[in-house]
Amino acid sequence: MNDDKTITRQDIDEAKVSLRPVFGIAPKYYVAAIYGVAALAVAFLLLVFPGLRKPGTLYSFVVDPPGAAISIDGVYRGSAPCELFLAAGERSVSISRPGFAPSATAVIAKGRVFGTLVVKPRATLTASLEIDGRSAALRDGASLYASWALAGSPSEAYQIPLVLSDAALALSKEPLSTEARGLAGAAVSYASHAQSLRDAARAVSIAYSDSAAVTPASLGRLVSALSSELRDDPAMLAAFASLVPATVRARIEPTGLYREAVANAVAAARRASAVAGGTETADGKKFIAVRAGTAVVAARDALPASSEVAGFMIASEETTVGEFRRFVAARPDWGPSAAASLARAGLAETDYLQGFGDLADEDVLRYVSRPAAIAYCSWLSERAPSGYRYSLPTEAQWTLAAAAGRASPAGVPFADSGATGPSRPSGLPSDAAGLKGMLGNVWEWCSDSYSSSPASGAAGRSRFPSAEAVVRGGCWANRASLVRVDSRGPMRESECSPYLGFRIVLAPYTE
Repeated sequence: MNDDKTITRQDIDEAKVSLRPVFGIAPKYYVAAIYGVAALAVAFLLLVFPGLRKPGTLYSFVVDPPGAAISIDGVYRGSAPCELFLAAGERSVSISRPGFAPSATAVIAKGRVFGTLVVKPRATLTASLEIDGRSAALRDGASLYASWALAGSPSEAYQIPLVLSDAALALSKEPLSTEARGLAGAAVSYASHAQSLRDAARAVSIAYSDSAAVTPASLGRLVSALSSELRDDPAMLAAFASLVPATVRARIEPTGLYREAVANAVAAARRASAVAGGTETADGKKFIAVRAGTAVVAARDALPASSEVAGFMIASEETTVGEFRRFVAARPDWGPSAAASLARAGLAETDYLQGFGDLADEDVLRYVSRPAAIAYCSWLSERAPSGYRYSLPTEAQWTLAAAAGRASPAGVPFADSGATGPSRPSGLPSDAAGLKGMLGNVWEWCSDSYSSSPASGAAGRSRFPSAEAVVRGGCWANRASLVRVDSRGPMRESECSPYLGFRIVLAPYTE
């Protein structure tokens, strides 16, 4: 090639590259060796290395009933049916589902080395769980269903699982109608949108008909059971109508059963009565006596729930830190140091009794779960007057007490008046009955399960309670104009909140 001229195509075509020998080895030999080593390296990386790096077997889990939890070596890994990779060696496999006896077994996962990236080692593990506690399984399904019903309306990106109907289907191998009595009313009262109503309808059709298959006999059992429940609880139809499309609702509203439900609710509300009857002192705490009367629990977009309430006594003030300290001293397993263990048991959250040690005895108790409040009442009941016991108020009792005192937010600190926290109960103004802080200060736990339609399904909710409890009364972080006697909301019973406490009632003990 001439360095003094422009490079041409001919120059390029005639150019040659020559490899020199390396350590006396001719290029034709070492180039072939390099290609051979590269091919071996690729083969090793594709065919051998994956098996050396992560030896094990891909297991397919097939469980009857489906939906059972699969744990490997004590760690939850998924729900059957599923595929899970098990590292080579002996592994402990646990399979569980509420209402069924758990299954535990040991498997030896093989660790083939060659070709695992192309063809994974596979194995199948099948199991059939035995029913153990049908009623408990159905209750667990109803509790989970109630929580999902309050989780918000579904969308394309957010779907709600059919947990109640899945529970009914899993238990349908044997007749279920006896254990399911009252399920329809409870499920409809918990429902808050069409998706949860569909889950309830499917579950009830399976449970009440004693069959997962549609037959003339199963349809007859379903119609008979639903008719009987509707006769006893016509408000269930009104709750159902509030969740269906307008075209369906227009057909329900003219029916005699629907009109009966509305008429009953209106008549009961007119009978509402609440009268306070003096004060009593028990265990050093002041109580206000509330005479027997008719309580009316109002709910948004639903019929009011009316119930006759026997006489009882309710604490004039919310429970204080000092009062709870006596309980914690006697029961350290409910103290602040037990927060982690209580959280693991589902009885509280990890912020249980936050800041408890820094508070004065006179401060209102907060960051307390409902199970802790119930445990406190049980402890107090050990020294209650003969024939009486302490408890959280039912929603009807709380409502009757608030009505008796004509509870008002006047004089109670709220967010719009600059409140940055709750007041001490003793410093709050008294209402007409002598009760303090019924509206505002802190929300108060009740003993009932929360339902969107409290007028329906009361008997069913006692059989199928929800983990979502009723709280009443509003708190210091609310605006005063938004807090009324009928202010109510749901709260998961394990919740521990700076906005939430409780007061207790003392009532005659009945079995």
